[in-house]
This record gives sequence, C-alpha cells and structure tokens, in this order.
Amino acid sequence: SGVTEALATSSLLNANRVDVPTEDPQPSDPVQEAPEDTIPSEDTPDDSIPTQPEVGGERTTKPPQQGPITEHDGISVLEIAGGRVTTLEVAATGAVVKVEITDLPAHGNATVNPDNSIALVLSGSDYSGPLSLGYKITHADGTTESHTASFKVAAPTQEAGWGTGNHYMLEADANGDVIVETGDNHRKVYVSGSESALTKADIAALEGLKESAITAKWLIAHPEYGGSEEMALASDVGMELWYGLTGAWPREATSHWLLFERGHTYEDLGRIIARGAAGESELHPLHVTSWGEGERPVLASKIEVFQEPSKNVVFTDVALPSGIRMLIGENFLFDDVLVTGGGNVQNMQNVTFRNSEIRDASKDAPTNGEWHPHVDRDGGLFASKTSGILLEGNFIHHNGWTEGYDGTASAGQPPSMYSHNIYLQNNTTDVTFRDNISSQAASFGAQLRGGAYVEGNAFIDNNAAVTMLGGIYLTDGPIGNFTFFADNLITSGAHKIAEQIGALTLGIDNGAYDTTLLDNIIAHLADPNNPEEFAEKRWTHSPLSNEHEAFFDNTIVYNWVGSRYESYSVLWNNDGANGLDAETLNKVTIQNFAAELLNQESATIRELMDYIGSLADTDLDDSFTAKDIVAWFQKGFGMDAKPDGAATDHRFVPNALADGIRWDNRVNWTTNEVPDDGDSVDLGGNWVYYGVRTTRIEDLDLGSGGRLHVTSGKMTVEGTLETGAGGGLITVEGAGQFWTDGYAGTSRLAIDIDG
Repeated sequence: SGVTEALATSSLLNANRVDVPTEDPQPSDPVQEAPEDTIPSEDTPDDSIPTQPEVGGERTTKPPQQGPITEHDGISVLEIAGGRVTTLEVAATGAVVKVEITDLPAHGNATVNPDNSIALVLSGSDYSGPLSLGYKITHADGTTESHTASFKVAAPTQEAGWGTGNHYMLEADANGDVIVETGDNHRKVYVSGSESALTKADIAALEGLKESAITAKWLIAHPEYGGSEEMALASDVGMELWYGLTGAWPREATSHWLLFERGHTYEDLGRIIARGAAGESELHPLHVTSWGEGERPVLASKIEVFQEPSKNVVFTDVALPSGIRMLIGENFLFDDVLVTGGGNVQNMQNVTFRNSEIRDASKDAPTNGEWHPHVDRDGGLFASKTSGILLEGNFIHHNGWTEGYDGTASAGQPPSMYSHNIYLQNNTTDVTFRDNISSQAASFGAQLRGGAYVEGNAFIDNNAAVTMLGGIYLTDGPIGNFTFFADNLITSGAHKIAEQIGALTLGIDNGAYDTTLLDNIIAHLADPNNPEEFAEKRWTHSPLSNEHEAFFDNTIVYNWVGSRYESYSVLWNNDGANGLDAETLNKVTIQNFAAELLNQESATIRELMDYIGSLADTDLDDSFTAKDIVAWFQKGFGMDAKPDGAATDHRFVPNALADGIRWDNRVNWTTNEVPDDGDSVDLGGNWVYYGVRTTRIEDLDLGSGGRLHVTSGKMTVEGTLETGAGGGLITVEGAGQFWTDGYAGTSRLAIDIDG
C-alpha cells in the first residue's frame, strides 16, 4: 500500500504541476537607432556631426482642459482615432443651455462635459469601423434639436491601448506604509539572529525530548514556539517551520507571516517562497517582514519564484542583497525593501515595487576572466511578459557598473549600453512608473519598451534617461500601450565612457505612436556654472527624439549641449526659455537644488544621491520624493504651479490628451488634481478605474450610467453615495476595497464583487 500511495502522490503532483516557463535571457539589444557603440573619433567629418538642439525654446502650447477638440456639425461623418478619447464640440444655431446623450455608442461610452461638449471614450476597446451616438441640444428659449454623430473609427495605433492601472496594492496608513491584514488561516513565525534565539536543542531541553523529535510537524503542533518575539526561533528552525506551514503537500492558501529580527544577517535561508505557495487571498497574503529595532534584516538568499505559480505575497522592511528572480505567479508587492542584487521578473501578473531602493547592482567579477559588455550585463530590474507593473516612490540608483572601473577584471564592472537601472521589455503592459528617482545608471535610467503611464519622475545623471517604444521591437509592431509622459525631469547627461557604451547624454527616445508629453523639462546636459564639467562632457546626444509625431508635446528643452561643437559661452548667451533669461535658468540646476537641500554651497550630484540613500529606513524615509525635485525645477522654469490641494469638489472629465478612464490621472479632473481625503467627487456618468490609492472622500456621485472599477487600494465614502437617473455600477475586484455607509439614490445601483 505504501508503493500505491507513493505512486498516487506522484501522479497528483504531476497532474497539478505547471511546466516551468522558459526564462527569457536578459536583453542583449541596444535601443533602436542608438548612438554608436564607441565614441566617434576626433576627426569625424563635418557632415556627420550630429544636429545640435536649439538652445532655449518657448513653451508656448498649454494643454487645453479637455485636450484637442473635434467639431461636429451634426451632418458629417468624422474620422476619429480608436482606443482613445475624442472630445466633440457640438454645433448649434443658438445659445446652448443643455446637451443630452440620447443614444449611447455600441462601443465605449459617451458623456456630456460641464461645458456641454461630448466625451466619446473608446479607451479599453480595440474596435474599428462605423460608430454613432445620438444627442439632443436644448436652447435658451426652450427649443431643442436632435442629431446623430457618425464616426469612422480607425484601429488603435497602439494595439494594447491605454493601461488602466490594474496593479497589486493594499490599503496604506497615514505614513504611506501598506496595511497587511490576516485571514482565517494565519500564524506568525518569529525568527532571530541573536544568541537567545531558540534552537532545536533548546526546545528539546525545555520539553524533555530528544532533539530529533523537534520536527516541522512537531513545531506546527506547538504554536507557542516561534509564535512571539520572546519565543523567536533560530533561522534554521524557523525556516523549517515556515516551509512546513507554506510548502508542505498538500498545500493550502494561508496568510502566515514570517518575521525576521532587525539588526541581523540571515544566511542559507533556502527558498523563502516555497514552490506553489500562495496567500489566502489578495487581501490576506503571505507576508515576509521584520520585527524589533535596528537596521533592516538582511535576507542573504535570493528570492526565487518558479516551477509552479505563487500568488498573493508581500515583502516589507527587509534587505535583499542577492536579488529577486520570479518566473511565474501573480500579486507580489515589495514595500520599503532594499534590493541590491537586481531583479528578474518574467511571466508574472501584477508586480509592485514601492517606496523601495533598487540600487548598486553589479557583477563582482567577469564571467570569462575579462569584462565583456554583453555577456556581463547587469541592472536594477528586468521584466518580460508581465502585466500590471507598478514602480512608485522608489530610489533606483547606480545599477550595472562599479566606481573606479578601467576595463581590467580587478577594477569592477564597466558601464555599457546593455546595463540599465530599469529594463521593461516590449511585451510588458499596463505599467505605471511614478514618483521615482532614477539616477546614475550604467546606461538608461528606464527602458519602458511596452509603453507606460510615466508621471513625476526625476531622471538624473544617466548616460541615457528613458525610452518608450510602444512595443515596437524586432518583428513586433506597436503591440504595447499608449504612453502618457507628464511632469518628469531629465537633467545631467552622465557622459560615462567605456567599451560599447552607446549613448552618453541621451534624453528621451520615443519610438511609440501618439504619445502625450506634458509639462516635462530636459535641462542642463552639463552644469552651466561649472566650465570644467562642460569641457569634459563633449558629446551631445538628442535631448528628445520622437520617431513618430507625438499626440501632444510641450516639453521644455534647455542647455542640452556638449563642448565638442559649442563654446562655454553658449550656455549663457542664449535667448533663455519659457520667457525667462539664461541667467535665471542657469541657477535652476540639480547642483543648486542639492546645495539648498544639504545647506552646502558646492554640493554635487553624488552627495545628493548619498543623502537620499541615507534617508532609507529612517523616520525621514518618505519626507523627500522625486516630485519635490520636479516641482523645484518647474517653478524655476516658470511653469504654471500645480494645484495646492485646496479644491474640494472634483468633476471627472475624460481628457483627449490621455486615457480618459484613470482616477489617478490629474488631467481627467476639472481641478487638474486627483481627489484627496475629504473631497467630493462627481464622475459625470463616466467609467473610471480606481486603484493603488487609499482615499476617504466625502460624497460620491456616479452620475447617470457611471461606473467605478476598484481594482486595488481602498476607497471609503463617508458621506453620500448616489447615481443619476440611469443608475450605476460599482465593481470591486482583486485587492480593491470599497466602503460606504449606504446608498442615497433611487435608481438601480449594481455592485459586482470579484476578489
């Protein structure tokens, strides 16, 4: 019977096994049309000199509140873009006091904006072909006229359309730290590296047993051991218990916590996330975290997820020097984590890194005795075949190279065009890259090849700042998402020189279709107050390259010049930008920002980065973000100040510059800011995706036919919840939470819960 049982178990294992996905190699390709692999010789003919960008440039185009307007005369068939927002201005013979939608389109949604224009939202739809909607106009004298707007919808220029921001994120507290809840099947395992940690010998002596009797099964039956700080286990005992709880067959989903005491390094932990281990639910995950005082615990073993899919796992407050490799699974969240061994993420769904450090990843020694740029490539984070990636509030710094490199094996890894801070392959989708500092990468600060929602980031002192390709790569066409690139800063071209270095001072390389570039600054390839630095940075690579015409672009490009073809005086004798003179703008440098912040007159970029890194895991950890740097530059360049949060009433208006469906996109709100705690919200009948945030709003009106999709985070309505005459729909899925005390409307409100 023992043999029969073993065969049955083997068959069950094979029946439930998921084949290990083929791991993609780390990318080996340079960015499309990248600068040459090696530095051009000094005798380059004049006709091959790269075209220099214009110095200065006025920011004369301000984004309209609702983006571009399409006029409808009530007769013509309009050709419009698929997968996007179209704003219609209706034609009428007299003063218009009201516009109503009488017939909704067969695809997408249509609503009336506060100014009586119509928003036709096809985001989330890949439909192309004929389409129509009906509307009625009411005039000041009470007369009405009805029209049918007919359209010819083109196929979306980006096949994946707009990302909806469907990520894995839990509720956060007032400090921004995630709140991890426990489910029905929960147990804590405390581990310590101190001398007082309980070994098997200690437990056996306390229980009067032989040491061999202290097994995982015995420990599971005696939850007092490892169940509190006072009864914390030595790491080998704790991991045996943890694996017995989360990795033994038959596996069951649990919300167990594994807690390591701070101030210690833990070696030889083995596989922390067992094959196929899963949290009890999206809201009740497995949780690996810390306890006690001191530095974050160092978990020396690499985090490995492969063979069978794992899901619903959260890491907080730990250091991971050996990095992360995840090849199959979903719903992984890393919050306030230090990753110095790099990350490799493939075949995953919903992976989040927030308020973390991804830094200083490099190879200790060359693979074959001497450094080879391609073979020895490295980086901060690589992802492929993964959707729902959220990178928010991170410090991503100095990955893929070592200080003091000189090309010899003993001097450390040289930078190259194959090593980056962030590399998200062209087959990644629904990426949000927000409020990150990405600095001093070997090459690119971020390669976002599948397209992304990119907001409020500071790209500082990289050889190349950022690329967005919309999925276009090798034989793939535009398979990725549209890109919304707003409120970002690019400053200081690093100009590191090495074999096959590629770009030296590249800004934005945009190869995608219909990208929106809104309120960005690219400034100061070299510090204009430092002639020695300007002399060293000889090569100028493009500050902004749009392979295809951008949908909208008001980027300021200023002083992005090297010394090979320009004199130092050009930095001071130019026409300025955005109505400001050169003397004013030359004070708005990252070096002067550092001097103000550090109260140190001659502060350098390196000193600024060291300071930012020193804030990690302290009470000041969240006191300084990329948006602080961006706001300082935008103010210095005379850009319109962003709203100060004083507005309390917000109306959702789909903006043709962007997705028209995301709650977290400021341009979709009449106030130009995302609603916050205590505010009242009117969705105006639009279909809106809410996620990631934790918000306690006062009142929520869905409008007639409005829909709210809560995919992660938490929304609480403390006041009135209502809809218009057409009713509404609230969908709560994944890790999303929606809380309300009741419903004040009389029309039908449907609620769909899946998660």
